Amino acid sequence: MQGGKRKLSSWNIFVKKIYREGKGKNSSYSFQNALKDASARKSEMGSSSSSKTQKATRSSRRSKSASAQAAGKRRRKTRKH
Repeated sequence: MQGGKRKLSSWNIFVKKIYREGKGKNSSYSFQNALKDASARKSEMGSSSSSKTQKATRSSRRSKSASAQAAGKRRRKTRKH
């Protein structure tokens, strides 16, 4: 990927925070452990504004697929003779 880097999602930022906390306490703490711990601590993740962003992303994905279908990329039915 050339140009700029992708912006991290709020989930990725949260998992990295958990990882740093765990690694500071235990040097053998792994990223896999951080993922499991972050999943259990989802309620600490943040405000409701992030959920609005996720909903907007999902709806834009739907509109992209709808526009792809409108462009003629959907399956055509074949007739049996």
